[in-house]
Amino acid sequence: MKFRTKAGRVAASLGLMLSTIAGYSLVTAPAASAATYGCDGSQIDSWNNVYNGTTYATTYLFWDGTYNCVAAVKRGSYYGTASRIRVEGYTDVDGYVGQDDGTYLYYANYKFYGKNRCIAVETDMWNFSGNNFIQDHVPYSGYFHCG
Repeated sequence: MKFRTKAGRVAASLGLMLSTIAGYSLVTAPAASAATYGCDGSQIDSWNNVYNGTTYATTYLFWDGTYNCVAAVKRGSYYGTASRIRVEGYTDVDGYVGQDDGTYLYYANYKFYGKNRCIAVETDMWNFSGNNFIQDHVPYSGYFHCG
């Protein structure tokens, strides 16, 4: 689980505890908000990460005028469950610029410089057995969202 503040961790823990007591489960991701996913700026794009007709994550792209931030948010049975997820950033000027790769409950995010650059991103997910089953490079070839 990724939270930047103690208050965020406490709120998430309390929410999970209350939902368990009430007999509900959290199986869908909340609405996209840059701050929710550790990003700044405005949402400029999103797409579902699908395997065999099932959406396992939604990737959101944010732009603040200088930096892009990509956040891949788990969905369905993966949301709230520890499993490996990775997002990577690329630009037409710099090539591969970095990633966030780890075992998270909700999402992975990565912020990278995008001014005067076109970008591409990749979302990867591993199933509970440790097999990589999603490799979603967007766009499929080339770059988009030139800033």
